[in-house]
Amino acid sequence: MLVYEFLSNSSLDKFIFGNASKNYQYFFQRNETNYLEWQTRFKIIIGIARGLLYLHEDSRLKIVHRDLKSSNILLDEDMNPKISDFGLAKLFKADQTQGDTQKIVGTYGYIAPEYAITGNYSVKSDVYSFGVIILEILSGCRNSYFGEKKHEESLLSYVWRLWNEGKAMDLVDSALNNCFSKEEALKCIHIGLLCIQENANDRPKMNLIVATLNGQAINLPTPKPPLFIGNNVKNANKFEQHESCSSYTGYDTITVSFPRE
Repeated sequence: MLVYEFLSNSSLDKFIFGNASKNYQYFFQRNETNYLEWQTRFKIIIGIARGLLYLHEDSRLKIVHRDLKSSNILLDEDMNPKISDFGLAKLFKADQTQGDTQKIVGTYGYIAPEYAITGNYSVKSDVYSFGVIILEILSGCRNSYFGEKKHEESLLSYVWRLWNEGKAMDLVDSALNNCFSKEEALKCIHIGLLCIQENANDRPKMNLIVATLNGQAINLPTPKPPLFIGNNVKNANKFEQHESCSSYTGYDTITVSFPRE
């Protein structure tokens, strides 16, 4: 039996995607026009980063979560985030840097490319998932296609396009009504893009991310083009062939009907 502390505000996705069910409205008391202000969003981002830092570096055993997503971030009454659902987690030895598996488990939209394509996972796989969550918190949108046509554009490709066009602030959720710190938002977008880099070695470690979010003066590298499934059908086919899926939706869960290895 697993006993959790009672977290009265349910999960993060119920707030940022604005789809709270009637069962949760007692807890949320959500304002439809600005239901999650910037200070709270930034606080949640920092809290998740600190949680991952503990799992990856400060815990006695290094832990790779492997299914980090907005619905697995629970919120207490003060909107402090708690990482939950460790059913797919892996314990690493002190000197272990990565693992591999033939069974790809996790949730579409949050899985790092190297894990989805080759089965290789590491703490940098969690960093990729964290980057997706940052961009979802900022935009209020799921990492899924905006258009009706297959492979039209995903949230990640949209962010990258805005970044290149010098319009990064256009990503920020309109529900905030421009009531946010542009400096903090730009910092979060920059970190989010670094976290979703195609090469795992190009993604920052959690200690650097936490230090940057806490205001330390750190020169972040310029992001490279990430590997995403958007207009690039060639890259999209890699995922489709590997997982026999027709689209990369951002919220369908990959699972298996037998225990983990």
